[in-house]
Amino acid sequence: MFMQDDLATTAPAHAPARLSAAHASAAQSRDATWERVTLANGRSLHLRPVGPRDAGAEQAFVAGLSPVARFRRFHFGLNELPAALLRTFVSADQQTHVALVAETVDDLRIAADARCVLDGTARTGEFAIAVADEWQGLGLGSRLMQRLVAQARRAGLARLCGDVLADNEPMLALLRRLEARLAPDPEDASLYRVCLAL
Repeated sequence: MFMQDDLATTAPAHAPARLSAAHASAAQSRDATWERVTLANGRSLHLRPVGPRDAGAEQAFVAGLSPVARFRRFHFGLNELPAALLRTFVSADQQTHVALVAETVDDLRIAADARCVLDGTARTGEFAIAVADEWQGLGLGSRLMQRLVAQARRAGLARLCGDVLADNEPMLALLRRLEARLAPDPEDASLYRVCLAL
């Protein structure tokens, strides 16, 4: 829904659940925050922060997901993002709400979306990742999770958690490789609650 050196970095235990002012400022700079990645099939993508200009591309990305991929991401049926949710998606402050997209190099389509909402009180981040069907199985989810983990550690978080559908075996397999703790939801047999210690 993801090792590299970023996974080994740590943040002081007392660090607030908010990225530093310098990092937040750097989020506006392409050079500081854009990363070109090459996947298993040899194709390249840019990983970058989400911004308000991405509203149309985010909507097209969600609409282009297969019904299974959309359900695995949102856990209910939808064909497009409601207006309020779309505004939230593209208004991430990159401090308490970190949001990234993987964008195709040639036609600038969003191929994946990854985000984490930080809870400073609990030192926990809630994560979610969606990868377009044609880009699945190439390691893109791993790269996105890697970025979320690195930013969560810099923010001083202790764990990343999320709800994953029990039939989403690719995501569960990834989280097992990262040694995340998987626990069946006691109130919903279709869900696992997963937490990755940082």
